[in-house]
Amino acid sequence: MIRTNSIVFKFSVQITVILAILLSILVLSNMYSLEVVRSNALTSSRNTLAIYQANIHNNFNNFTKDLTEVFNNNIDAAVNFAYLDESSRYFKAIQLKNSLMAKMSNDYSSDGMFVTLPGGLVLEQFSSRIPSGDRLALVDYLNHDGFSSGPSGKADGWHTLRIHGEYYLFKSITYSGVSFGTLVKADTLLSMVNRGGNDQNRYVLSSTEGIILSANNFVLKESDTNLDSLTSAHQRNFLIISEPIAEFGQITNMVVKGSLFSGFKLIQWSFALLGILSVIIVPLVLRFLTRDVLRPILELVKAAKVVEQGQMEYQVPRGDPYSLEFMKLFHAFESMVSEIRSLKIQSYEEQLETSRAEIKFLQMQIRPHFFLNAISTITSLTYQNKNEEIRRMIQCLSEHLRYMFKGGLAEVSMEEEIKHAENYIRMQEIRYPDQVFFMTEIHDEVREVPIPQFMIQTFVENAFKHAMFYKEMLSIFIRVGPEDRDGSPFVKIVIEDNGGGFASEWLEKSEIGGMTEDGGQVGIANIRKTLQLFYKRDDLLKLSNAGETGARVELWIPIQ
Repeated sequence: MIRTNSIVFKFSVQITVILAILLSILVLSNMYSLEVVRSNALTSSRNTLAIYQANIHNNFNNFTKDLTEVFNNNIDAAVNFAYLDESSRYFKAIQLKNSLMAKMSNDYSSDGMFVTLPGGLVLEQFSSRIPSGDRLALVDYLNHDGFSSGPSGKADGWHTLRIHGEYYLFKSITYSGVSFGTLVKADTLLSMVNRGGNDQNRYVLSSTEGIILSANNFVLKESDTNLDSLTSAHQRNFLIISEPIAEFGQITNMVVKGSLFSGFKLIQWSFALLGILSVIIVPLVLRFLTRDVLRPILELVKAAKVVEQGQMEYQVPRGDPYSLEFMKLFHAFESMVSEIRSLKIQSYEEQLETSRAEIKFLQMQIRPHFFLNAISTITSLTYQNKNEEIRRMIQCLSEHLRYMFKGGLAEVSMEEEIKHAENYIRMQEIRYPDQVFFMTEIHDEVREVPIPQFMIQTFVENAFKHAMFYKEMLSIFIRVGPEDRDGSPFVKIVIEDNGGGFASEWLEKSEIGGMTEDGGQVGIANIRKTLQLFYKRDDLLKLSNAGETGARVELWIPIQ
């Protein structure tokens, strides 16, 4: 029996829902797909028309530019043409003809350029795109057409003219009876917008009045002279999109609907076949899911419960035909259990070490000899009637006891630990008058950095124990400041004295980690353990000798 909260049941429900959604999609896909394809076709057509529209506009700009250059370069010669003798007129006409030929030689020139001179003389130059019959018709038109003169010398707009059944676009500049003009055939203009392209759609150029000027990939009937009548007759079989062209009218794209939806039925049948295959495959998928997924998951759940009960000796199942991914998961689980077992052991050991360290700190704090020495000092001062020194000694001892009773392994601020070390030194100054000199230096930015208690005072106490000699001055220097180590922020503490320093044998033993509390310096072994417990590092304490005499202690406290 399959439970409702099992993976198989949930997966079955999800597959059923997916199949239901798929069937619904198949029902609605026809209308939706038609609309999407139609929308994409319209968007693509508009984008194509925008490119063609820009190409036509650029061509017109080039034609106008060529016309303006010819006009500016030759208008003076053309105006003075009537005042020349016959020989000069001949050579000037050749010069004007060559100017027209130079402009007609580039790839994107118009279909023709012409100049009408005083006396009715017309100079023209046509491109190779114009057949000879059309050239004669154009020459005849130019010889009989009169261009209106104007004083401004500016180019007129583009005009649409029909000559022998073909539509041309003319533009001219007339000044002082002389006209410079350019022309382009509508068919040429339509063919120029898609040079070298593979676009097989139908395109139509029409004037602002709706007259069809040119069409490609399309056989026009005699009745198809107006764009409105053409689109009305073919809108059932074509998608029709038009974009305006400022110079003369508009360009229209006619996309065959049958070519858009030719592969649509195949897609529908593919969806139907996919639905049938899904119904057959789902039971097989559920069977493999139970065998290859559910069983190993149940095995992992069982193993987790065993580990939860405290049994850490888990092993990967042997001989079961589980997949490679689940075998990797089993091995990862086994490694995790082993790591947990190691961490528990390590945690127990750290707790034991912490307990030992706390006990040793308590032992260090009790130190009967220190209090006996302090009481002896006070007793000695009473015999000498040094009441001020007695008062200072009792006050320093009180501050010392108050600091000690904060608790073992407690963290205090760097400033508190420095003050405690200074207080200890002042007690020793009373005990050894005129034999102690000390100096402390601490940067303001590290005053509040936490540090384990007694970290500095321990080394100061060792200095008095091992570097203090009768009738010799003991100097102690303490410097605390920030420092970067391997890109991490630390507080560096340096404690130096002018005593006899560390013995070389003792330093060697300290460097290899073989030093204990009985190795000659009280509390240093505990300091190392404390640093390791707090910061999990073994490189935060360095012992050395400062020059020829004196000990040097360097501590690094991580800023966390």
